[in-house]
Amino acid sequence: MKKLSHGILSICVSGAVLLSACGHTDDPERTTIGEAINGSSPNTNQVPSTQEEPMNAIKTSTDAISDSEQLIDPAHKEIKGITADEFKRGVFIDFDQYKQSFFDNEIISKFTGNIEAVVENNPEKFKENLNKDSAATNKYHFYYTSESEEGREFMFYDLDILEKVNINQREQIRVGVRFAQKDPDGRVDNTGITYFFTKNQVGECGIENID
Repeated sequence: MKKLSHGILSICVSGAVLLSACGHTDDPERTTIGEAINGSSPNTNQVPSTQEEPMNAIKTSTDAISDSEQLIDPAHKEIKGITADEFKRGVFIDFDQYKQSFFDNEIISKFTGNIEAVVENNPEKFKENLNKDSAATNKYHFYYTSESEEGREFMFYDLDILEKVNINQREQIRVGVRFAQKDPDGRVDNTGITYFFTKNQVGECGIENID
């Protein structure tokens, strides 16, 4: 009877050791995934698929942009807002101080024409330099109000982003512009928006999106 009890005890102890070893084998793999995403040990209640998906997303976003060139670093660009007393309807940007490299006369001309169309409330002029099927086609409704309505007025006064990037071997130029908008009640708000230029099928550069 003593031998039988001893045998049963040995089997139980051996089983516990095996279970402990299996648990130890799984933990390092889950920790590695969690550390790669979060920099810390993961929540063991999470299923593996929810941990792997962010890794794929990070890889995709890292590989998308192969190189870039900045003429304005938004992190170091100081922008002074426009007050109600300073507000003047129109475009008041010194483009000469920024003109170099990819920000050439062609881009400046097309960009200026678009923001002038906003100031003038001219939807046809606004569409002139948009790429075909451009996502910016409906963006004019963000600015424009019909002549029968008393709408906003706009003052474009500085740039805060100038960057060229290659995304999946396609060149994209980003132009961030600061502007003040004056509402009918006289309130003036300062904000910014970014223009995205790409080349169309025949190699002409145009506005792909405004966001």
